[in-house]
Amino acid sequence: MSILRPGDRILFQGDSITDAGRREPAHAPLGSGYVAHIAGLLAARNPDLTLELINRGISGNRTPELLARWQEDCLDLRPQVVSIKIGVNDVWRKRGPWNGQSYVPLPNYQEHLRNLCQQTLAAGVRTLVLMSPTTIDADAESDLNQELGTYAAWVAIYAAEIGATFVDVRTPLLRARAQRPTIPWTPDGCHPSAAGHALLASVWYDTVVART
Repeated sequence: MSILRPGDRILFQGDSITDAGRREPAHAPLGSGYVAHIAGLLAARNPDLTLELINRGISGNRTPELLARWQEDCLDLRPQVVSIKIGVNDVWRKRGPWNGQSYVPLPNYQEHLRNLCQQTLAAGVRTLVLMSPTTIDADAESDLNQELGTYAAWVAIYAAEIGATFVDVRTPLLRARAQRPTIPWTPDGCHPSAAGHALLASVWYDTVVART
């Protein structure tokens, strides 16, 4: 049974994978990534739901950046459903600072995500969806991909603790990259192609909407 209800406002939050060019005129307001794919699936398969989708992903964000803008870019929007996909940049910065940002160790990542979720639930958001962070490198066994896997595993545990819906997009993406290597799922190892975004969207839809 779907956890969505007619008229729901669904907010998607995250980094560049969520952003996907949403602030560019050609792709506004949802971007060209998995959020837009989800919107298409919902419109085609569930037109009776008349949902409102909002994308507030910002390229380069880590959990600290989400916390800094959470009131304006989440709570003030009064969504019924919030979907969060964050963590790639928290780990990626271990290879060096970028734009004043640094690495976020797992304990700090956990603290930040807990804070985000607690604020969200306390504000009365009915449904919280936590997506796993996906990949950084083309090599699934790289140091950062392995470390990011521990972040994703914790998100699954935490989602169960607070009753959030966990959407594991990391596992099917890794599987697809291994089984069909000729398809450029993540051309730079991190950012999904159209096929990669379609995969993320289908997993989100199957988990959140098509579940029974």
